Amino acid sequence: MQRLKQNDPSITTLSLWLNCNQDECNFNSIDWKEDGYCIANNTQLKTINLSYSGSCLGRSSELRYNLGEQGHNLPTRQQLQDFFSCIYQNNSIDTLKIESVFVDSKFGRDFIEGLCGHPSLTRLENSHGKLGSTGCTAIGKVLKHTQSLKSLRLRFCQLDDEGMKVLCDGLVGNSTIKDLSFNGNTNITPVGWRALSTILQHPNCKLIDLDLPYAGIDNVSLSILGSALRGSSIKALNLYNNQVINREGWQTLFNQLSQTTIEHLDLRNNSIEIGVLSLLGSIKSLKSVNLASNRSSTSTPSRWQSFFNSLQRSNTKLKKLDISYNHIGNEGAAALGNLLSTMSSLKTLELNGLAHTYAYNNVTLQGWQTLSGILHESNLDLVKLSFYNNNINDEGIHLLVRLVSSMTSLKYLNLGCNQLVTSTGWLALSDYLQSPEFVLRELHLDDNRHNDDTVVTFASALENNKTLKILNLYKELDSDSEDDEDGDDMITERGWGAVSSLLCNKKSILNTYNSNHTLQEVGTYHDEMNLPDDLLSYLELNENKDKVEVARQKILQTHFSDDTTSKIQKFLDIELEMMPAAIAWIGRPTPMGWKGAQVSGLSLMYNLMRRIPDLFDSNAQKKSTAKRKR
Repeated sequence: MQRLKQNDPSITTLSLWLNCNQDECNFNSIDWKEDGYCIANNTQLKTINLSYSGSCLGRSSELRYNLGEQGHNLPTRQQLQDFFSCIYQNNSIDTLKIESVFVDSKFGRDFIEGLCGHPSLTRLENSHGKLGSTGCTAIGKVLKHTQSLKSLRLRFCQLDDEGMKVLCDGLVGNSTIKDLSFNGNTNITPVGWRALSTILQHPNCKLIDLDLPYAGIDNVSLSILGSALRGSSIKALNLYNNQVINREGWQTLFNQLSQTTIEHLDLRNNSIEIGVLSLLGSIKSLKSVNLASNRSSTSTPSRWQSFFNSLQRSNTKLKKLDISYNHIGNEGAAALGNLLSTMSSLKTLELNGLAHTYAYNNVTLQGWQTLSGILHESNLDLVKLSFYNNNINDEGIHLLVRLVSSMTSLKYLNLGCNQLVTSTGWLALSDYLQSPEFVLRELHLDDNRHNDDTVVTFASALENNKTLKILNLYKELDSDSEDDEDGDDMITERGWGAVSSLLCNKKSILNTYNSNHTLQEVGTYHDEMNLPDDLLSYLELNENKDKVEVARQKILQTHFSDDTTSKIQKFLDIELEMMPAAIAWIGRPTPMGWKGAQVSGLSLMYNLMRRIPDLFDSNAQKKSTAKRKR
């Protein structure tokens, strides 16, 4: 809270939990009347998260709280009024998220209505709670009186047809909302979707993203929505996990979409017959499609082969394709290679889990050889390639390295969970890390068999790298694993020490200056990886954009952390003409919002002043000059 009062630019999100079953809930420990101005007057705060949690030890989806409800450890109504007043007065907050909270009373309605006309609010979310008729009325009023709101996400809020009608009344004529989500609201019937379809066809509607996962949509509802999409502004449609829809429903939708300008389709975790998927080729505006985990009984390698061939014939211009966790087999892999070799527009390719251990119709090494050989002769230049959980070995890594080495635009590569790869395979990858063509920003190698030798090799390869920010080496420790017991697949102090030296080489000031100041993460779960404190400190320092100051901080912390004569002597030996620049470097202020440890150069300046007072005392300089003249 003190940092919020100081307008610290590094704090952009404030998360508050209600009813933590503690003597002092974090929300109740703050005097919102006296100290709330730290939110009202803050100009850096962007996001407010307000959640209800019934237990400190874990959260339950069954636990709910009705906004304004009185009770033990719950906030008083006055506290809530003071808190929301801070939000109303703030001019920088752009996102308000309310989770596991009922908004189904006049008290709660009044709080939501207070957001009407908020000058900076662009995103409003309510999830895993309940929006009764009063809550929907309040949000509808906000929609009618907003000039800034662009995203409304109502997830698992128990919406029904009545609530949808009320919300749609508020959306009539709205031209600011671009993103609308009704994720997980399975109580909406064709009546409610018909109300939404009317909005989609309204001339003032500017919706771009329509998010409908887990919505229980059936064929009738899908047909209503699909018809409304013709002539609408919608560019992205998410129908993830709507498995009630059958062949007839999907076929109708794809035919309807061929008459739209839809660009992005998320169809994950559905049961779409492969023959019907071939209709996607008729949607000429389509740029990305996600077909991961298609559960149709027709998902055989020969059917996938036919699908890929049909896309190739349609001359698709996709930029993103995800076919993860499908059973395409070697036949499908070969057809996929032929398709991809013609897709010069493709930038993102997700091929996760096409050969995971327990699946049938896996892509084998032979399939990868065929796919890689075809693509190696193509002009495919991806930006993102994900190859997680494909059971590949050292030969498979060599094939991939050969393929990606020709991709000059590749920024993201995921090779996680391929545990057949040994240190020999990772050695081939390390050669790629130091190649001139390497421009990756993220390399994910989590859940693999890494040890000190591979990490030392990676660290050496990244010495001169200026692009890689994330090298994910996370591996969840398994007490039952034999590998963990013998230590062959563990990263110990030696491996992490090599990464620390990569980020801050302590051999000399010049080596420290030339260290890697780019790498910011070596695993998603740092706390579980038992990383050394110095490595954590260097990673955090590298998050700062001012790399000159990052290098300066590392030098100060490594070489001038104490006042020993030997270290001060390094400055005493500097030529006099260079001393002003050195002094300016020592006294340079650290930017606001600095992440990680910071050391002031004032202590070094003081000791330098004591050793060479003539540089700082004009009278001393005059006396010294007079003595030399005599």
